[in-house]
Amino acid sequence: MHRLFIAILLAALLPACESGRKDKVLITVHSQGTDMDSPKTIFRRPVAGREMIFKIIPEFSNQSISAVHPFPADDGTYGVALKLDFKGTQSLDIVTRLRPGEILMTMVNGTVVDHVRIDQPVSNGLFTVWRGIPAELVSSLEEKYPSINELKSSSTFLEMTPSTRKEKKESKRNSSRNEKVKLEEEKRKLRGEFDPEIPEEDIVPLSELLKSSR
Repeated sequence: MHRLFIAILLAALLPACESGRKDKVLITVHSQGTDMDSPKTIFRRPVAGREMIFKIIPEFSNQSISAVHPFPADDGTYGVALKLDFKGTQSLDIVTRLRPGEILMTMVNGTVVDHVRIDQPVSNGLFTVWRGIPAELVSSLEEKYPSINELKSSSTFLEMTPSTRKEKKESKRNSSRNEKVKLEEEKRKLRGEFDPEIPEEDIVPLSELLKSSR
């Protein structure tokens, strides 16, 4: 049943993204469904001791992630804060505005790991999975996505969250490059190597300084 669900989920996601099978970590966030929905579009999972209905097609998935920030959870697993791209941000904003009081359930590789109740609109594109992610999957996320703290704009002139596959890859490369530069700078400081400070004011030629001192 578990493998069948993953197969159905991948089949639903693959038309929108050809790289779905390459992801080591498949994160999907599902909103609630009802008995009025087609049986082919919903599935049931126990939440807080009672069976609930959720939509198979997620509100957003890996394809909407631009950056991550993992953290240790209270139960010994890991949680992760997700920064979503433009499309994911819109989806999260809409579902949290239209469906207050309902549940958003997070699945990782087809397994339920967390759920949150919608209590207010979320328009900043930040979504948190509070628990349930194994350490090895966290490593896979960090290999693929930049840290939220290191996320750089995909545009030189306008602050934008990377949205296309190309922009996300470039953002990850920039993040890794910046991290290497920072580490190298810290090593230089430990060795006592410092670059000379550049004066903030206009540089005055030495000859002019000599003239003014006469």
